[in-house]
Amino acid sequence: MIRRPPRSTPSNSSAASDVYKRQTLNLTRNGLGDIREISRDARVPLQIVCQILERNESAGILRIAGAKVIASSEQRLRIAIKAVDLGADVERVCRYLSWEEFEDVSALALEMNGFEVKKHFRFSWNGRKFEIDLLALKKPFVICIDCKQWRRGWRGIASRRAVEKQVQRTRILAEASLSMIERIGIDDWNQACFVPVILSLLPSASRLYRSTPIVPIIQLGSFIQAMPAYIDEIDHYWVFIR
Repeated sequence: MIRRPPRSTPSNSSAASDVYKRQTLNLTRNGLGDIREISRDARVPLQIVCQILERNESAGILRIAGAKVIASSEQRLRIAIKAVDLGADVERVCRYLSWEEFEDVSALALEMNGFEVKKHFRFSWNGRKFEIDLLALKKPFVICIDCKQWRRGWRGIASRRAVEKQVQRTRILAEASLSMIERIGIDDWNQACFVPVILSLLPSASRLYRSTPIVPIIQLGSFIQAMPAYIDEIDHYWVFIR
């Protein structure tokens, strides 16, 4: 059993960053991590580690059970965001996150807001093949989401190129949609509004690029709730089914 220190134990953002980025994420890849291992491998004193973890258990970022740390996929994503906020390198932090975790948390956020989610939606049109990471459906909206892998330079030209490709995929899906309404899941709709969205771990330099939203995952819930009111200000493609 780990004895936790009093709240007055000193701490600092550098130690917290090491705890988050180096070992809490690494050692909870299977959902469970050992507090002593976190302390040893991050080279942060055990008392400071316990204080940091306890503070974040109170915030709902993780759970402590005896000498173990437990974190769900959603919590691990929040740990990653916290580590970056504390100054950790984005690329290093994200080595500890699986691509599936990023997509799973994104899909969960959409489902909690009443969307039906289809992962890795593949389709062909005019002899070309396309894939959309997440297709989120809630009448009359079909949100076409590209989950971008975070890396150095994401906030610049890389994000703009990603937007241009996603707009093209969404436009082509809208054009092809009448030939695959059952596959998409809109066969009982009167009309559908296809919306391209880029989803990232961190904010881009701009929330919009050429009217296409670039949404940090932590803001996904608020974005989809507000989207209907601002639909005329962002890229979208209406398809009339009947």
